[in-house]
Amino acid sequence: MPRKRKSKPRSSDHADLAQAIELFIAEDAEMTRESVAHDSGGLSTNQVSSYALGLGNPTYSNLLKLCKGLNVTPGELMTRVDDLREKRSRR
Repeated sequence: MPRKRKSKPRSSDHADLAQAIELFIAEDAEMTRESVAHDSGGLSTNQVSSYALGLGNPTYSNLLKLCKGLNVTPGELMTRVDDLREKRSRR
């Protein structure tokens, strides 16, 4: 189950990305924000946490590193974001 947010995301787009990140982490029982940072090849735990809370705005290169840490392709991550955005817009 994704963690509860304590702070408000920068925008709805940031919130969708954050939720997608948290869902990928929640789907793997052994994956944590720390392990994503370690496996990313260059992101800190604070950066991963910032993105997972919807507070950070990843550059393209950091988005690629994030995907590496999550073990997904950028396309898979963006598809999840688009699905969440579509689901939100139907409400």
